Amino acid sequence: MVSWRLWVTRLCCGLALLCSALPAMATASITICVENTEFPPFNYFDRNQSVEPRTIGYDIDLLKLAFDQSELSHKVVALPWNRCLKEVKQGTVDAAMSASLNGERRRDYLISTPYYFLTPSYYYLKTDFPKGVQVKHLEQLNDYGSVCGIRNFNYENFGLKPDFHMFQIRNLAHLPEMLTKKRCQFFLARKETLSGTLAINKMDDFYTQLTGISVPDIQPEPFYMLISKNSPHKEAIKQLFDTKVDRLNKEGKLRPLLEHHLQLLRQTR
Repeated sequence: MVSWRLWVTRLCCGLALLCSALPAMATASITICVENTEFPPFNYFDRNQSVEPRTIGYDIDLLKLAFDQSELSHKVVALPWNRCLKEVKQGTVDAAMSASLNGERRRDYLISTPYYFLTPSYYYLKTDFPKGVQVKHLEQLNDYGSVCGIRNFNYENFGLKPDFHMFQIRNLAHLPEMLTKKRCQFFLARKETLSGTLAINKMDDFYTQLTGISVPDIQPEPFYMLISKNSPHKEAIKQLFDTKVDRLNKEGKLRPLLEHHLQLLRQTR
C-alpha cells in the first residue's frame, strides 16, 4: 500500500506539472500609453469599428505578444504625446511606445531594446522645385526656404543643430496649407510613417504632390519603449518586452507583423 506521505508527494508533483502547463496568470496590471494623434502603422484607430475607434497597430500587437501570457496584464491608453511622456516620467503610467531618443529621454527613462527603425527624410512640393533639391546637411534647406515640423516631435536624430529654426505645426492636417501657401517650403518626416498618416487622414492626393528625400549621411532611426523609472514593475516590463522582441526578430516575425498593418492602411485609401 502506498503510504500517505508518498501519496501526498505524488499529488504535489502532479499539481506542479499541471500548473506549469497552464498559461501564466497575471498578478499585476500595467498601463502603457501611445500618442493620441496616431502614428501609423505603429498605433492608429480602427476605423472599421461601428463604435468609438479602438487603437490598433504594430505596437498594440507586439504588446499583446509580450504580456498576454505573462505575470503582467496590460492596458493601452491614447494620450497627447507630452502628457504621455510626463505621466510615464512620474510613474502614473508605466511605459510609452514608439519613442525616439535624445539626451533628456536617456536620462529620464529606462530604455527598451529598439524594436523598429525609421528613415529621417525631408519633403517638398514637386511644383516648387521641379529640378529637385539635394543638400548634404539639412541646415542647407534654409538656402531654399523655411522648414516645417510637428510640434513636440523629436528631430534630434535628423542631424540638426540645436539652434536650427523650424516652423512648428500642431498636426499633419495643417501641412498642405503650410506648403501651398508658402509658409514653409520643406517638411521633416519619417518616410515609413508619412504615407500611412496621410492615408488615414484622407490626404492621398496631397502625398502624390510631394517629393521625399532621405536625410543624407543619417542612419535609420531606432524607436523604443520608454519605461518609467518610478514603475514598481519596470524591470519585469523591460525583461518581458526585450525578450519577446529579440525572439520575434530571430524568428523573422517582426517584419510580417509590420507588413500586416501596412496592408490594412492601404485598404483605407
